[in-house]
Order: sequence, then C-alpha cells, then structure tokens
Amino acid sequence: MTAEQLEHDGPLIPQPAMTREALREAVRRIALPQLAVLDRECAEAFDRAVQTRSTNPLRFFLTKWATFVAIERHPERAAAMHSAERVSGDPDSTDQQFRAAMDTINRILAEAQREIGL
Repeated sequence: MTAEQLEHDGPLIPQPAMTREALREAVRRIALPQLAVLDRECAEAFDRAVQTRSTNPLRFFLTKWATFVAIERHPERAAAMHSAERVSGDPDSTDQQFRAAMDTINRILAEAQREIGL
C-alpha cells in the first residue's frame, strides 16, 4: 500500500465488473494470498456447473468474490469485518459482544451487496 492510499478513507481500487477475470485481477491487487483460493473455487464452480448443467454455481462464485472484493477494497471496512468475525467466533464472547459483532457483519455484507448490485 502506498503512502497516498494510507492518507485517505476511500477504496483501494474501484469495484470491478462481476466477471472472473476482473475479480481475479482485483483479488491479485488487494488480497494476493487469496488468489489461489479464488482460482480453486473457480475451477470447482465450473465443474459443478458442467455436472449440474446449471449456471448457478458460477453465479454463486461471482457473487461471493464480488462481495469479498467490495469489502476488502475498503481497508477500514475489511478491518471491521475481520474483527467482528473474530468476536463472533470466540466462545468467550458475551452475548452482547456476539450480537454487536453479528450486527457489524450483517451491515458490512449489506453494504457490499448494494455495491455489487444485489
């Protein structure tokens, strides 16, 4: 990340089109360690689509990764999501902490899905 990117609250990249290549390039730029996961899930979605003769696996794949990019391209949003995921998965979290974390996760997912047109 450059110093310029650290000085503003905007997204690191624009939201890409919901295509395999556009999402792959976005993941390469903002979450490189996840690129192998994206590639594996893409191949699995393609195989399931062929086996079931349905495009639904491909649609699910694109929606999942477009949502991931919509979250991760905003560093503050991504940090809040990861923090909320840790709290929600912590067995020592109180009910109040758990509910607050789930509210945060739901809010962030809703924001991301609006950005991708869902």
